[in-house]
Amino acid sequence: MKKRDTNRKPWLQTFEKKWQRVLIILLLIIFIICMTMSVLYGFELLFPSGQQESTASASPSSSSSIGTAFTANAAATTLALTADAGRSYLDSTLFLGDSNTVRFMSYNDTDGQPYTTAQNTIAVVGMGINAIDTLACEQMSTGTYTMTQSVPILQPERIIITFGTNNLDGVTTNPSAFITEYTKQLKEIQESYPSVDIIVNSIPPVAAVNQYPKVKISQIELYNTAIEQMCETNGWKYLNSYEALIDETTGYAKTGYMAGDGLHLSQTGLQALFSYIRTHAYETQDDRPKPLEDLPTIIGPLTTLYSVNPLNNKEFSSDVLNPTAEPTSSSAASCRSSSKHVCRNCCSDANSNTNGNTDPCAIRNGSCCGEPSCTDKQQQCS
Repeated sequence: MKKRDTNRKPWLQTFEKKWQRVLIILLLIIFIICMTMSVLYGFELLFPSGQQESTASASPSSSSSIGTAFTANAAATTLALTADAGRSYLDSTLFLGDSNTVRFMSYNDTDGQPYTTAQNTIAVVGMGINAIDTLACEQMSTGTYTMTQSVPILQPERIIITFGTNNLDGVTTNPSAFITEYTKQLKEIQESYPSVDIIVNSIPPVAAVNQYPKVKISQIELYNTAIEQMCETNGWKYLNSYEALIDETTGYAKTGYMAGDGLHLSQTGLQALFSYIRTHAYETQDDRPKPLEDLPTIIGPLTTLYSVNPLNNKEFSSDVLNPTAEPTSSSAASCRSSSKHVCRNCCSDANSNTNGNTDPCAIRNGSCCGEPSCTDKQQQCS
């Protein structure tokens, strides 16, 4: 049997220096702590506590699945269904866009009022995203301004901006250049008036039969996906009104939702769009600097600055440049047969309207003696 060496020192005392022994003890303590924590966390992973389960259910984005996390983030970006926010929501919103936005001022909602007026709409027929900060298109008593310049002057609670149709070419499969420019323009608006909430609307679909070969549904959907991702990246909201206008069966706009050219929204399409806008509202605490600055007199947008359509290189038709709502009742027809009318008590004769238009029911876009748009309901014919 091997004899024990009675002269052998304990292992710790083999380190001659005191600091060496202290260091070894500290390392051992750290090792024990690490092992203990590993064991504890291991049991927690195997047997999750009730608190962790409730946290997980309340925060689906915490899932380890990348796809689930992206879906949760997208849901936060894309406006969900809400209660109807009503007319006040529309009136406190500034609408920016192209020819489809111009139509907002020319057609009436179910309450008999125009969807929007010259007081809260800046839109130009044929306009693309590149012109947002360069095209002087909004007339006020103090001058004519670009959309970017107009936002801090008008101080809206939010903007709903709809662009992209006039940037389609039917060929491009990579929307990065479009998104880079759109992002630049929106950031300029955000920097010019940080209090404004930015809502980016989707590009609307087209009808199966349309007059614009360049406009393809596949490219619209590609661009809309990129717009949604742009909003998620920059903290803006995405209004997916495309889903309210598209017929999933045919893959084109729903029947009756587009005008005769297959590109511009009809009265039915506009009703569906604004119903969607009001029921997918985004309302936040009003953090605009108070008191608000006094507004100059708003004359309205110069809607017809372009004469050539970028989608077919032809001159715009008159019904695109100056859209007119279809008569909706016999009272409208009787009004059209009258030579005199009263519009908000400011125009007593058809010949006195500022457009020089002798049709008393064609007064729109804030042209009646500088007043907001007139409607058949507001007109009194004699």
